[in-house]
Amino acid sequence: MTGQAIVGRPNADGRGRTALALVVAAESVFFGTLILSVLFLRASQTGWPFSHPSLPQLVVPSVNTLILILSGVAAWGSERAIQAGRDRLLKLGLVLTLVLGLVFIAGQVFEFTRSGMHPSDQAFGGVFFALMGFHALHLLAGMVVLVINLARAGLGDYTPSRHETISLGAWFWYFVVAVWLVLFAALFLV
Repeated sequence: MTGQAIVGRPNADGRGRTALALVVAAESVFFGTLILSVLFLRASQTGWPFSHPSLPQLVVPSVNTLILILSGVAAWGSERAIQAGRDRLLKLGLVLTLVLGLVFIAGQVFEFTRSGMHPSDQAFGGVFFALMGFHALHLLAGMVVLVINLARAGLGDYTPSRHETISLGAWFWYFVVAVWLVLFAALFLV
């Protein structure tokens, strides 16, 4: 490749980061709108049908939150591992992130089955389940990216200087974790 071709080629790293930033911005507006809907419904309803959870009722969502935070730490560790050229730690971090993501989903399913709420429960039930469902879809999308990154790591596709999809996958996972923290606060603590 000539020097001219290299200089004229668009920066792939910049495009990936820009695309992810646009996705995160759009999704943040989407989640923000749904969260504001829940808060508005809660504030405007007299005789609100859903009481705040008691301390024992917060155990499962709190443990689930801790699990998702730990998955974010594992994603961060996998990103740092490939930057240091530690392939085995990259794979371990990706597997750990995936396993913790699956445990989080199992915790969510458990929580939904015992919550007593249904999507048809007035406006709040529909918005609550829309929030939870869309967060789960984002979580699953992040897990698909993690599986693809794990498969590519198994093929030796990543190096300390070439690992953009690992970073982008980790950054999307951080977004999923951050959205959950806001959802947890808005739905269970406020």
